[in-house]
Amino acid sequence: MIFLKSLLFIVWNVLVGTSLIFLLRWLLFNQKSRFIFGTHIPLTPGFIVSKRDWVFNKIRAILHDYLDQADRIVNGNSYLSKWEKLVYDTVVEKADFVDEWKFLPHAWRMKIREALAKAVRDIVSRILRKFIPKLIEQLQIENKIDDFDEQFNSKVLRQYYNLYVHKYLLYFFIAVNILIGITNMILFWIIA
Repeated sequence: MIFLKSLLFIVWNVLVGTSLIFLLRWLLFNQKSRFIFGTHIPLTPGFIVSKRDWVFNKIRAILHDYLDQADRIVNGNSYLSKWEKLVYDTVVEKADFVDEWKFLPHAWRMKIREALAKAVRDIVSRILRKFIPKLIEQLQIENKIDDFDEQFNSKVLRQYYNLYVHKYLLYFFIAVNILIGITNMILFWIIA
């Protein structure tokens, strides 16, 4: 009778281990929001499902924000304007070699530094505001984002998880829990 009771440790540990693995898959890939007595379960929909949607929405928002800022040149608060100002300030600072030209008056040297900085800022501005949006349009980045969104839907991710992770994780947890169950069984024999 003690031997049969001790075998329950192995069965119990294997059940707990496999339940945890299936619970993990449910928490990662649950499609819908679930409710218990009208209260929303916080971890639903699944982590992968909600984060996948969040990532693709964030990528689209960043792309549209960049294109909007590239269209508006006047806005000084945009990050593109701040980058252009940073380039301008850096070039003014790095163009200190002009100060070593002693044969020119100080006002001319400052004008040369400012002209260099404006030229570099204008080049950077054209790259950021004209070239990159045109490149985005030619490469059809927005369409490719939509294609990736369709390719990496939650069903495909779940299939890859089941194929490459879930099965092996399940085998590993069963083996570990069998060993833990055997250890618990031996400890039970010692104590009983």
